[in-house]
Amino acid sequence: MILHSVRSANDIVQDTCNKIAASDPELNFDFCVKSLGSDPKSHEVDLEGLGLIGVELLQANFTGTIEYIKQLLKKKLEPPLLKALSHCLDVYTSAERKDLISLYQAKRYGEVNIYVTKMMNSEEACDPQSSEKGSIVPPLTKPNADIYQFCIIVLDIMNIL
Repeated sequence: MILHSVRSANDIVQDTCNKIAASDPELNFDFCVKSLGSDPKSHEVDLEGLGLIGVELLQANFTGTIEYIKQLLKKKLEPPLLKALSHCLDVYTSAERKDLISLYQAKRYGEVNIYVTKMMNSEEACDPQSSEKGSIVPPLTKPNADIYQFCIIVLDIMNIL
């Protein structure tokens, strides 16, 4: 029985990531499985619980990226990079929502959707590949990509719910 429940739990991560990947070509399947599966609780939750794990990971990464940008701004960097990082900090800070986890737990998915979409837009505003001004922010490439993936995961799980 224990082996069966562990197998089922592993399957929910795989199944959910498969379902999301089938409907959203921008999802990195391996990132999804690795991220959601990294939380020990993912082996004991249902889809709603898996969504909460995604929200927690998104929130942590988003806040961590803001702190990372603040640290970068303390370094002596070239003025164009400092300007771009400063802009990204403004954009990220304006999208930060402290009670995202509480909103999700209260099943206020519409509000969560609004804030996650803002977070996704913040990532896009600081993505060097989609920057209209051509300002490149290489130190944010990985954190931006991770946030984008977490946003996809959270939004798509809420769509399934």
